[in-house]
Amino acid sequence: MLIQPLIGFVGAITFAYIYRVPAKQRIFAGLVGAVGYTMFLLTPQSWGEIGTVFMGAMAAAICSEILARRRRQPVLVFLIPGVIPLVPGGQAYLTMLGFLQKEYAEAFVSLVSTVLAAGAVAAGIIVASSIFRIYSSTKHARR
Repeated sequence: MLIQPLIGFVGAITFAYIYRVPAKQRIFAGLVGAVGYTMFLLTPQSWGEIGTVFMGAMAAAICSEILARRRRQPVLVFLIPGVIPLVPGGQAYLTMLGFLQKEYAEAFVSLVSTVLAAGAVAAGIIVASSIFRIYSSTKHARR
């Protein structure tokens, strides 16, 4: 069980390096990737593939928002590398391969699944960011 979160950590930290995240923040970006991927793994399978991706992306976005405030960095420094382990890249590859091999029925099913998984990543980020914006605006309004 520790290997898969470690893979999420390594994937996120690798993309943090590629995207030139400041060196002091790379470990934290990797931790966001590990947290998001761990949530993806721990979410009950009864939620389905799309639900687990959504929960993983939401966990990564929440961690990114918290770290951005604590580390005084933009949220994207942690968020972009942190959601990389959840992006359905392999699934997109298999979709294209199916179309190239003229297996259209299987490729179309895979396409729908890929688009829904990518949408779940986006929705998880939007929900978490919206919650933090609402919280921030009410916090400043109380002062």
